[in-house]
Amino acid sequence: MINSHSGVPRHLQLADILRARLAAGEWAPGEPLPSETRLTQEYGVGRGTVRRAVALLRADGLVDVAPGRGTRVREPMERQRVSVPRGAEVTGRLPTPTERARLDIPEGVPVLVVSIGGRERVYPADRTTLTIR
Repeated sequence: MINSHSGVPRHLQLADILRARLAAGEWAPGEPLPSETRLTQEYGVGRGTVRRAVALLRADGLVDVAPGRGTRVREPMERQRVSVPRGAEVTGRLPTPTERARLDIPEGVPVLVVSIGGRERVYPADRTTLTIR
C-alpha cells in the first residue's frame, strides 16, 4: 500500500507496486491495466499520481499507452547488449519522431545516445543494456 509518511513520493511507490504486480504475472502481455479511475480508488491517490506512475512504467518499456485503448502490458522484448568503450559519453533523451519510427519505439520511451569520437549511435532504452569494455 501507499505510505504517505515514508518520504518516498507516492508515484514512485505506486510504480513499484504496479511493477511487482506485472512481474507476478497479474496481467498478461496485451492485457489492459486497470483504468486510472480504478487505480486512484484502489490506492487512494490522485489521478496525477497514477499518470506519473504509469509514465514511469512506460519509460521502462513495461506498458504501452494509447488514447482510447488505455494502458496495456507490453510483450517482453529481448534486450540488445551493446559494448561501450571507456571514455564514451552516454546520455538519455526522448527520441525524435524519425528515430521513434526507425527504431519502433512507443511514445514516451527514451533513447540512449552513445557518443564516441564525435559519432553518435542511438538505442532504445527499453531494450538495450550497455556494458563497458
